[in-house]
Amino acid sequence: MNYSIPNKGDLRKSEIEFLTYLFGKEKSEWINLIGNLKVIARCGCVKCPTIIFGKTFNSEIQKGNLIIDYAGKGKNGELIGISVFGTDQMPTELEFYSVDGESDIIDLPKII
Repeated sequence: MNYSIPNKGDLRKSEIEFLTYLFGKEKSEWINLIGNLKVIARCGCVKCPTIIFGKTFNSEIQKGNLIIDYAGKGKNGELIGISVFGTDQMPTELEFYSVDGESDIIDLPKII
């Protein structure tokens, strides 16, 4: 499986709401960056809602450090890990993963 696949676009409303919540709790100085973030890639699994950010659609993928670590629940109650990676200047990735390693993550979870 590839780490990511190119997928350029603007943030969806649900992604904006998700990031606004996370940044409001953990990294308020990033809230004003949300409107300028561009989605430049998606997870290579092609199923999960993990997205990778850039400043422009032509930005290179940057590896960031773990900045925010949260948990959520999927529609069937499965535990979903939520991670935001970033640099000192901006977020670089919003990642979702199955905590038990057995669930397919296909939708944004509810934050718990």
